[in-house]
Amino acid sequence: MPDLLKVEHGHPGYRQQAGIYAATLRHFPTDTSAAAAVTALGLAWPVAAGSFVGNDPWLAWRAPRESLLLSHQRAAIDMLLQSLAPGRSETAMAAELSDGLMTWELHGPLLDEWLVHLVDASALPRQAGRASRARMADVAVFMLRLEADRLWLIADRSMSAYVANWLAFSHEGAFAATKHRA
Repeated sequence: MPDLLKVEHGHPGYRQQAGIYAATLRHFPTDTSAAAAVTALGLAWPVAAGSFVGNDPWLAWRAPRESLLLSHQRAAIDMLLQSLAPGRSETAMAAELSDGLMTWELHGPLLDEWLVHLVDASALPRQAGRASRARMADVAVFMLRLEADRLWLIADRSMSAYVANWLAFSHEGAFAATKHRA
């Protein structure tokens, strides 16, 4: 996808990510079927709190009993959904989220300087491989730090216009003074 805001003047940019499939995986602490479904995808289990594993697909810790599977490949999501279809496990389940989520990639230099205008600074996943939940202008968001200068921001699709406007507005506020000097 093209950048909605290009990396310019030493400031970060962002773009909407198309073709991201997602599923939630919920389980009881003693469940083994979730672990089996995840390892069949070639991913490590369990995912440590506040982190994610993989490189398409990705499995991110979202809560003590919930992980989020993300992929550009529909097959990975389908495999998880089939493994944990209703009736297959008494202590785990997977549900499709692809149509309900929107993902933006924020990238470039000074990314953290921009992000602190969006979410509480203590909620930032500051290192690659870290994930966190936060509130962005009262919208629940989930962030995955893919690289030092690359982060995915995930929110409910119903809030996508609001989030996109807030990204543009906060970027202007964070870098307005230095844009005019460049």
